Amino acid sequence: THPKLHGVQHTVALFVLGVGYSVLHYALGLEEQLGPMWESYRMWMGIDPHLLLFTMLPILLTGDAMTIDTAVARRVASQCIYLAGPGVMFCSFASAFFLKFYLGWEFLLSLTVGSILSATDPVAVVSLLKQLGAAPSLTVQIAGESL
Repeated sequence: THPKLHGVQHTVALFVLGVGYSVLHYALGLEEQLGPMWESYRMWMGIDPHLLLFTMLPILLTGDAMTIDTAVARRVASQCIYLAGPGVMFCSFASAFFLKFYLGWEFLLSLTVGSILSATDPVAVVSLLKQLGAAPSLTVQIAGESL
């Protein structure tokens, strides 16, 4: 890899490559010239989101739950509940008020975007915490809040 890109997370790099790929091919009109590659892309974009939700979510939740240290989880369970309930709700409404009054969006749209932005991405965060050698209680708090 390039030395400047060595610190970039894999998930971020894949996201940027995917968005770039889509924008490039839509902007240049290369859909028909890619053949099977474009057909594969079109099929993936046509998948019902519920299918991905109901097939991938149980696998991810089970995998996450299997790796949690139960002794630490018992100790930080109340903190996980506060983060998952009132913590996410507070962040959702704070983001919604910011978007409504700063950008002038409608409140329901602001609340929807605030709710999306307030949820944590436990896969990326927990893997980064493990790489950095963070305390196990912090890792379990993040994973437990998402579960």
